[in-house]
Amino acid sequence: MLRVLSSNRPLARAFGRPLRLLWRHRLLVGAGLLLVPVHAAAALWMPRLLGDALDALQRRAVSGPTAADAAVLRDTCLLLLGLAVVEAGSRFVSRKTLIDASRLVEERLKNDAVAHLQRLPIGWFDTSRTGDLVSRLTQDVELVRFVMGPLLLHGGSTLCLLPAGAWLMAGMDVPVTLACTAAFGLLFLAMRLVLPRLHRWSKQAQEAIGAVTQRAQEDFAGIRVVQQFAAERRECAAMATRNRRHLLASLRLVRLRTLLHALTHSTSGAVTLAVLVVGGHQVVAGALTVGQLFQFTGYLALLTFPLEILGWTLATMPRALAAGLRIAELFEVAPESAAGAAPALRGELRVQGLTFTYPGASRPALRDVDFVLEPGQKLGLVGPVGSGKSTLLALLMRFYDPPRGTVFVDGHDVLDLSPEAVRGLFALAAQEPFLFSDTVAANVAFGRHRLAAGGLAEAVAAAALDQDLPQLGAGMATLVGERGVTLSGGQKQRVSLARALHSDRPGLLLDDTLSAVDPLTERRILAGLERGRAGRTVLVASHRLSVVADADLILVLDGGAVRERGDHGRLVAGRGLYAEAWRRQTEATALASRPAEQP
Repeated sequence: MLRVLSSNRPLARAFGRPLRLLWRHRLLVGAGLLLVPVHAAAALWMPRLLGDALDALQRRAVSGPTAADAAVLRDTCLLLLGLAVVEAGSRFVSRKTLIDASRLVEERLKNDAVAHLQRLPIGWFDTSRTGDLVSRLTQDVELVRFVMGPLLLHGGSTLCLLPAGAWLMAGMDVPVTLACTAAFGLLFLAMRLVLPRLHRWSKQAQEAIGAVTQRAQEDFAGIRVVQQFAAERRECAAMATRNRRHLLASLRLVRLRTLLHALTHSTSGAVTLAVLVVGGHQVVAGALTVGQLFQFTGYLALLTFPLEILGWTLATMPRALAAGLRIAELFEVAPESAAGAAPALRGELRVQGLTFTYPGASRPALRDVDFVLEPGQKLGLVGPVGSGKSTLLALLMRFYDPPRGTVFVDGHDVLDLSPEAVRGLFALAAQEPFLFSDTVAANVAFGRHRLAAGGLAEAVAAAALDQDLPQLGAGMATLVGERGVTLSGGQKQRVSLARALHSDRPGLLLDDTLSAVDPLTERRILAGLERGRAGRTVLVASHRLSVVADADLILVLDGGAVRERGDHGRLVAGRGLYAEAWRRQTEATALASRPAEQP
């Protein structure tokens, strides 16, 4: 099989990795395969015994029975019983071992796929669909498992029964055997015509179910947005369109598979008819005994099941091939390189001449950015939406690779450091916090080992999350919904902030983390951040200038370029973009805090 795979590129891509995984369980597979010819031989022996017994009884009916005939009949029955036990036992063990091996391959293939996906660059996920990935990890892997287990079992049984049965039949009567072979030839010719179309529609059906899964995942994850804009009918229509495409592809696939099954069943009936017609004439002519004709029918009964399994296998193989190719596409994506030095980093940052353009974009997101930040200092990033604040933080985390010679950490070019070492320097509280379907405590402690609960209460208090715990019912043990949907926007941001503060990393990256909290809570969080910094290097991107007012250095970004730089006092005195924004925010805060006049 490996030789075939090496000469057929699609097969090698689809099943190369699963077969290598199957090779790890070669002892289990070998034991199962060795038992396949055992139960095949036992099954083929039984029609021969019955046919010989039938001929013997027919002869004795003419010459008269003797005492020895009863003993022969008894021995034949005992031998048949023994063969049945051997056939059933060997079939059970071979089936169990081969199916168990295929399940082990399925488990390892899923684990390897998940591990590989975890190592892929962030940029790849920007253009990938979650529902499609879920479909590949579930349905596609299950189809590939079929090739690793059931195909070996039924294919091995077919390879043993068909040639051996044909040889035994040819040894009894050639004309009857040729009649059977002619019917089989018609079947394989029909399969040759059907299988290419079956492969094409199998791939379309797999892609269609991936599209359905993706749309369902998006609709259910964003159910609040859907209901908020009363878009239920529109989303149902969109889902119905995708379901319709899947239905059409599946119906075409079912029709082709049904045609293939019908061909196998009709061929079995045609072969039986040919045996009875040709074999009957041979019996009348005296070239064949009744017992031998019975053997022919017995062999056909044994070969009918492998023939049907062969048709089912050939009908399923195109789907398994399409699924294997879709899984192979995941593994062919180059993972993010883990190479690089991994020294103990303190958090000294130096950025010089940084210009960065996202893959596929026509305009740079950052242009000629420069700054130096010493360990323990705080950098503030302000500017309008799309000015490049989040991009700069993403480059510092090496979610994307900056140009060489532009970003340095503790004197090392960030490209010479391993991504794990760079990301181990910073704890990120993202602009759009992601929470797992777990307890509040587990989400806060995610950045450290679950058992390392030290400092958890301090981090919760510094993020002002403790003031909301009485409202959560079970406090820190409260279960949050998917993506934290049961929490408010401000609560999700504070859980994310507490998670970053609770981590033991020397740097903090806060990406507009306080955009959804009220001014009073903001002041408390800023005070907690000042206490919780503890010498950490902090970079804060925010639209609220009060969050960055105490920063050692503030960069005002606009269009990806640094328009102004300095500390808060210098920028306010400069009367530029920062000063104007500070004036507007100060006036808005004063108006919001002024008590309403009585009419």
